[in-house]
Amino acid sequence: MKTNILKGSSSRSTRSGFTLMELLVASVAFAMIVLVIKVTLMESMEMRERGQKRMDQLNTRMRIMEIIESDLKQCMLKETSFAQEFRGETVSGAMTRTDQLEFYTASGIIQTNQPWGHLQKVRYYLQQPIYEGRSEMAEGYTLYREVTRNLLPATDSIVNPQAIANEIASLKFQYYDGEYWQETWDSTVDESKLPKAVRVRVEFLREDANGQLANRPNNIPYPSLQTTVALLATPQIEEESEDGTTQTDNNTNGR
Repeated sequence: MKTNILKGSSSRSTRSGFTLMELLVASVAFAMIVLVIKVTLMESMEMRERGQKRMDQLNTRMRIMEIIESDLKQCMLKETSFAQEFRGETVSGAMTRTDQLEFYTASGIIQTNQPWGHLQKVRYYLQQPIYEGRSEMAEGYTLYREVTRNLLPATDSIVNPQAIANEIASLKFQYYDGEYWQETWDSTVDESKLPKAVRVRVEFLREDANGQLANRPNNIPYPSLQTTVALLATPQIEEESEDGTTQTDNNTNGR
């Protein structure tokens, strides 16, 4: 029996690989996955930035209320050549309210390189700012804290206005006399006395989804912060006794 062996014949070897269509499909799928990851990452970063901006904004606004509270808690009233008035005025508009408050407080920081003591005169008020040095008005008001450290009447007073907040919609002060909340207060009109407490309300302009300042709809209030500060300081009235010495009578405003 003869077996015929074919020499020189080569068997076909099978090769595994990807076709062009498979490569195209894989490339498109990979590109879509990368795009989804990029969009998700960008949205996460934008959300983080918006959240951080809101937290910074809230911290700034809380700091404003802390400054006002610190000044009011150390408020004082004396019948002397200085520190003799506590005056709050109200200005109401059609859609906003811009109050002013002026008083004396012991919240001043004593520094070795300056001759001023801890007693200072503070005034809070709103003023419409000038945008970037031009005459056009910016949106909202700027909240100013005006500080006078030199209280000697014989010399010129040094006034230091400090802009502590922008984009303010309104500023409102109310004064508690022991029975009712008053809209104004003037210690120089009747008897020299302080209110029992002061209520402070600051409204801020609202931002839209794009971060731009938006006008308030009629049914949506402005974002605001409110605090009530009890005035622990008492008026100090200096009286001269029979022996010629000066005594201090601490009134407690009915407390």
